[in-house]
Amino acid sequence: MTPDVRNQKKTIMRLRFQQACEAHQEGNYEEAAQRISQIHQMVSSYMGVDSDLYWFGLNLTITWAEFFLQDDTRDFNAWAVGQACTALRAAA
Repeated sequence: MTPDVRNQKKTIMRLRFQQACEAHQEGNYEEAAQRISQIHQMVSSYMGVDSDLYWFGLNLTITWAEFFLQDDTRDFNAWAVGQACTALRAAA
């Protein structure tokens, strides 16, 4: 797979992830689940074919699962900033 095609696939996964975050924040949980499912389907298709895309997509789905399981906020960006701050405090 060429680097350009790989970057296009990553962009599609990022877009689906952002759409899932926006849908979740708006309370449209079914649409959010559908978008994450689309990413998961892409991840499954890259297993054994392209490890870079596989791990990129897998990391997105893991991040989504961690966000989805927490109870603090429906806003992914706020949650992600909190996670980053926690990691920085732990590293200091």
